[in-house]
Amino acid sequence: MKEQRKLIRLEVSDFLEIRSVDAVKAVTCTCVNITSMGVCFCSQEEFKPGQNLIINYFMPDELDSVQLSVCSRWSEFVGTKQGYFCGAEIVSIEEGKQEKFVNYYLQRLQDRLSK
Repeated sequence: MKEQRKLIRLEVSDFLEIRSVDAVKAVTCTCVNITSMGVCFCSQEEFKPGQNLIINYFMPDELDSVQLSVCSRWSEFVGTKQGYFCGAEIVSIEEGKQEKFVNYYLQRLQDRLSK
């Protein structure tokens, strides 16, 4: 079965802190790719499909993070080193920082298309 992607995925290796909405402790992860509507990341902790999460997304060259509310869509164990490969849909972006996150995505997209 051929997978057909509708959105451009940008390969990244950005730092994330992720926690479920009902948890206090966050886990650190690496973002693998982003689209305008979602993020994929590797985590030693499994996040179940349908689970609501808070991601602090640290963009390179920025001094702070942007908080994303996301809903986990899938999770697959890929190995002991990487842990789980997870995909999440962005539900909302921290108020007042939407433009910062969108500009980051658009700059990465422009960089990719200009190569």
